[in-house]
Formats: sequence, structure tokens, C-alpha cells
Amino acid sequence: MRKSVNVCGNGFLAHTLNRFAELFENELYNDRYSRNGKMLQNLDPRIKVIVVLAFILYGNFTASLAILIALGIVAALYAAASGLPLGSYLRRTWLYLPVLLFLFSLPGASSLLTQGTPLIGNETFYFTAAGIQMACRIGLRTGDSLAFAFLLLMTTRWTDLMAGLRALHLPALFISVLNMAYRYIFLIAETGSSMMQARYLRTVGRISARSGRQYMGNSFGRIFVSVHPFSENIYDAMILRGYDGTPRTMRRLKIQAADWLFLLINIIILMILTTGGYIFG
Repeated sequence: MRKSVNVCGNGFLAHTLNRFAELFENELYNDRYSRNGKMLQNLDPRIKVIVVLAFILYGNFTASLAILIALGIVAALYAAASGLPLGSYLRRTWLYLPVLLFLFSLPGASSLLTQGTPLIGNETFYFTAAGIQMACRIGLRTGDSLAFAFLLLMTTRWTDLMAGLRALHLPALFISVLNMAYRYIFLIAETGSSMMQARYLRTVGRISARSGRQYMGNSFGRIFVSVHPFSENIYDAMILRGYDGTPRTMRRLKIQAADWLFLLINIIILMILTTGGYIFG
């Protein structure tokens, strides 16, 4: 288990080190909640993948704002039932990217690009009702997709998720690439963090932001040169220990009655949402 380092300071290197530390903390954060034995954590990863993909696809094909809001509520209820802290969950999924995409979509909702019934503004410049609805759909679809994807990652260990994807007959090469990319991210981050710590601890006095950025830019090449041979050695060691591209997990994947019940409940939820959207428009 990796320990994160929290560096006190306001310089560029201190901020960079803290970002590396947050990356490792997120990994430990996910691992902690994927083991707590709550609702979604006890379900078969194959069923969770199918349900999450169904909700994401359904949200991206529906045009009803009410249904999109309802999907967000469903994801939040599942997060609460699975023991995830709702404040952190909502902040990570709804506070940043959906809001930014909504704001970036607002120019397209104005009279400059979209003609329609004025909703906000004056005769020369206004936002149309159709344009605002379009911007809301973009933000809500993004938030719903992030909410369900984050829910899957937070309640499923990475090895179980990969084993579940392989059991759903995804190509072994695709699974291997995902596994190596996931590990490679943390390998690069750990190497970069070590280099930043060495520079930070050997420096007396304040490090200017410009000097820190120059050092960071020059370090990218050295990080790749040092990490690439190491990653090849790791892969060779995996091959020598019998790795054949098939993800392994200590958990035996077996669909049980609770999994089928969860699948049935979500089918009913989608049917209710579809019926409600058809009735109420």
C-alpha cells in the first residue's frame, strides 16, 4: 500500500507533489470503499457492468430532462446504499465537468446561434428555451454518465472489474492494455513524485514558479526514459510467472439470486422511467 506525501509549501514543486499525493490517495480511497461489503460491493461485477452501461446508454439517448434528473437521483441512491460519502460523490461527479460543459454550451443557446422563443435577455441578445434545454441535456447527460461510471469504479475492485469484462467476452488484448495503462499511470506518477521530492528537499530557499515549470518540463523525458525499461522488466517478470493476458481475481465470479434480483429491479426502473417520460413528455 502506497503512502501519500503531503508537502507544505506554496511553490510550483510543492503543488505538483501534492497533486501526485492526491492521485495515490484516490487509489487508496477507491480500494477502501470497494471492500466495505455494502450493496453494490457484494454484486457480481458482470451484472454491475451491464446495469451501468444500460443506464449510461439510456441517458444518452433520452431527450427528457425529467428522466435525466431521475437517473442522477437513482445513481445517488445507489451510492448512499453502497456506503459512499454522498458529499464527496456528488462533488466528484457533478461539480466540475457537467457544470463546465453547461457553461460552455450557453453560447450555443443564445440568439447568436439558436433561433426560438426568448427565455432570458432582451430583443437584441437572448437565450432561447430550446437552447437552454439543449445545454441542460449536455450537462445532465455528462453528469449521469460520470455518476454511474464513478459508482462502478468505487464499488468494484480493479481486478474484479477486469475479470468481469473478460467474462463478458471482451478481447483479452483490450483487457491487457487497460491493465498495463492503469499500472503505468501510477508507475509514472511514483517516479515523478520521487524526482520532485528529491529536488524539493535539496533546495534551500524559495523555488520560483518559472524554475519549477522548467524543471518539470525537462523532467518529462527523464521520467519516460527511466520508467520505460522498468515497465518492460515488470512485464517480462509477469510472463515468467505465468501471465497469459487473462485477468485473475481471488473472488470466484458466480451470478447468484441477489444479482438477478438487482438486474430485474433496474429493468423495472428503466421501464418506469420510459413510461413516465412517454406520459409526461
